[in-house]
Amino acid sequence: MGYYHSTYFAYGFRIPDGGAPWQLAERLEAELPKLKGQCPDVGFLQAGDYDRDMTFLVTQSDEVDLGKFKTVTPQTATAEQYAAWGEQLRAAAVVLGVDEIPEPGWLVVPDLS
Repeated sequence: MGYYHSTYFAYGFRIPDGGAPWQLAERLEAELPKLKGQCPDVGFLQAGDYDRDMTFLVTQSDEVDLGKFKTVTPQTATAEQYAAWGEQLRAAAVVLGVDEIPEPGWLVVPDLS
């Protein structure tokens, strides 16, 4: 058995799993497509420490494999784009029943799987 290491750079926020991450993944895969009209940029990311993945609602996400690098340019998004992403993320979180909705921001999430 081997391990796979990567890191994600994403815009969004963490949401509570409330159970096994795979169960939430199945729910998000079923529910998010229904919101594409209202939240076209919203997706999700699951990453973390091996069998303790965390779940994030995100609009933008870049993966960087171990031993590689990537130049990311969050400063190229406009204030209007950030506002639209924030509205979409909050709307999706409300529909998904997230109780406490944090402010979105740029996340760096190391992943080991």
